[in-house]
Amino acid sequence: MVQWIVSHINEIGSVATILAFIFSVAVLAFSAYRYVSLRKDELKNQRYERYHLLLRNISRGHDAEGPLKLVSQRAFIYELRHFPEYKHLTIRLLKSLLSEWQEDVGKSTTLSDEVQETINALL
Repeated sequence: MVQWIVSHINEIGSVATILAFIFSVAVLAFSAYRYVSLRKDELKNQRYERYHLLLRNISRGHDAEGPLKLVSQRAFIYELRHFPEYKHLTIRLLKSLLSEWQEDVGKSTTLSDEVQETINALL
């Protein structure tokens, strides 16, 4: 009888150890999943903010440091190619900027090629 009780206690101890291990792995997996999903959301938000900052700087022609040179604006327009998730919006906005810039002869000739290349790259 005593041996039977001792053997069952050992079995119960083994089962408890296995369950504790499985529970620990499950908690670790859930924590990893949660971290990855939060990090993914943070990166998505950062991309969203960066995209809108680029658009604002391109359309205004200046940033926090002052007026942009045409080289900087061209580089910003080129960078829009790295946001394919917003390509439909980007194409519409660049086309509207082209029509606005038609009034400014200097901008229309220097930036229109870069805008058109970006539109073509996004299509």
